[in-house]
Amino acid sequence: MLSIVFGLIAMSLGFWGLVRYWWYMVDVLIAILPLLLIVSGAIALLAGIRNTGMRTSFKLKKGAVAEEEPATRKKDE
Repeated sequence: MLSIVFGLIAMSLGFWGLVRYWWYMVDVLIAILPLLLIVSGAIALLAGIRNTGMRTSFKLKKGAVAEEEPATRKKDE
């Protein structure tokens, strides 16, 4: 019961602050939007690269020769 009361008080103070300081909130949203676009674009890029199946050879040991990529298997018909 106590958490419900504190939750309602916090929500009412939040709404009051949102209405009272609306232009500050708009400035914050404008500042955060490019950062969200950069982060979501990087995540989408990494997910797209991972789904293509491309492999990198960053983990080669010294003196080891890079192996060729294995041939793709045919799907069962």
